[in-house]
Amino acid sequence: MELESAAQKLELRFSKAESELTALSYKIDQEYSTLAAEEGKGSIVPSDLLCSVKNLRAELNQVSKDLCEVQKQQHEVMSTIQAQLKVYCGQFDELSKAAGDVALE
Repeated sequence: MELESAAQKLELRFSKAESELTALSYKIDQEYSTLAAEEGKGSIVPSDLLCSVKNLRAELNQVSKDLCEVQKQQHEVMSTIQAQLKVYCGQFDELSKAAGDVALE
């Protein structure tokens, strides 16, 4: 029971803190918008800017993951090509040797 009570109190505190942060964010956005309007600037409010930065970070992480996957695939393709080239070079050497032997007879 004590643990449940403590968890409920903690949850209530987090909820209150989240509400206060939301209200503070709203006040900052309003103040910034007012100041920007007074100066004649049509700027982005800070919370929108932060949201854009978060979105860009997420997009950058995804691009980074995609790039790693492409690099891995490139490495696999290069390994396959190298293996095939070694086989073809060996076959060419065998054919050249056989053709040389035939020419000498």
